[in-house]
Amino acid sequence: MTGIQSITTQSLIDAIEAAERRVVFVAPGIWPELARPLAEAWERLDPEQVSVILDIDAEVCRFGYGSIEGLQQVKETANRLNQAIGHEAGIRICIVITDEQTFIFSPTPRLIESSPDSPSIPGIASARANGIVLTTAPATIERDLGATPEQLSEKTIGMKAADPAKIEAMAKDLKLNPPKTFDIARAVNVYNAAIQFVEFEVAGCRLSSHKAKLPPELLKIARNNPDLDKKIDKSLYLIKDDDDLINNNDLSEKTVFAERKRIEEIFLVHVKGGTVIDRKQKEAFIRQVRGLEELVKQFANRVSKTLNKHYLSTADELATELLPNVMNDIPEGWVRKLGTCPKEMEVKFLIKESLMRSFGNPELRIKTMKVSHVFKDVTYEMLKEPGFAHKITEHFPNLKPME
Repeated sequence: MTGIQSITTQSLIDAIEAAERRVVFVAPGIWPELARPLAEAWERLDPEQVSVILDIDAEVCRFGYGSIEGLQQVKETANRLNQAIGHEAGIRICIVITDEQTFIFSPTPRLIESSPDSPSIPGIASARANGIVLTTAPATIERDLGATPEQLSEKTIGMKAADPAKIEAMAKDLKLNPPKTFDIARAVNVYNAAIQFVEFEVAGCRLSSHKAKLPPELLKIARNNPDLDKKIDKSLYLIKDDDDLINNNDLSEKTVFAERKRIEEIFLVHVKGGTVIDRKQKEAFIRQVRGLEELVKQFANRVSKTLNKHYLSTADELATELLPNVMNDIPEGWVRKLGTCPKEMEVKFLIKESLMRSFGNPELRIKTMKVSHVFKDVTYEMLKEPGFAHKITEHFPNLKPME
């Protein structure tokens, strides 16, 4: 039979087991289920009638073209029969010749998709039509592979014998950095085609939680006075909760975070490990985020006009509260500036100056006001988390659960 077909592992096993005169096996790598009949054919036929050519490279196993176990199984048979496995670096085509039947097909990288004879992973169709079957191998292919003893002198593929030391090094490499579980790795591709994680932040706009530390010289004085220490914490809220910058219904901290919450409720889903968005809604989400960015800019402009006044007002109120205690206990570092008998006005000025330094530069505070969103793909590690697939399916029912 000729033509484009689905060449499965079982169809190759059947052909190799039925071979009576020759087997030529060329592929990037080999799996144990194929290594077994190939090794048996090598034992059953004249050893010179079997030829095996592979790519001896750890990446072959990581991509899912074969396994180190399959390679070692064939290698043991070759050693026992005093034969060699041919090495062809980078080969990415499979050719299997058994007697007068020739299979030519593309190898399946199981890291990305399931093999043609495996059940499909939801969301990824198995590559069913993957090669052709010929009754007679083209003469040029037979020559390139040295498919008969007479053609060995014309062979161009697999000229080098696989180095046992290279196979041993490959096994060590795979032990240190083994291939991923291919079904999970393929599931990663399914999820990434449908969803993404997103980090969505509004920074610098939470003025109601903006604190400053009391300067050390004033903190010491406050702690020496139990009544004052109860009133003044070591950290100070710089803007009161009832301030217009916090609760104004037109433009304030309240409206900024209400808009952020609205966007989040429309587009985002919280699952273990982060926040997820449906890829189909990604563009609409970005448009809404740009609107929020504009709102934050307007809020920052409003804050820039009044924040310094808020700092000065807070510093003045606090200086008035602290002044009597500071007059009774002038910080040592201030004596050089004020002398031993300073005026209250001079002391209050230094208190306010010290407080304003601890409050920081309001302009720098305004520069931190921004919106950020960063998209991240689902990772292999996430899919190994217990319950991850179930949680995703709860919120995205069109995504079939992964096993």
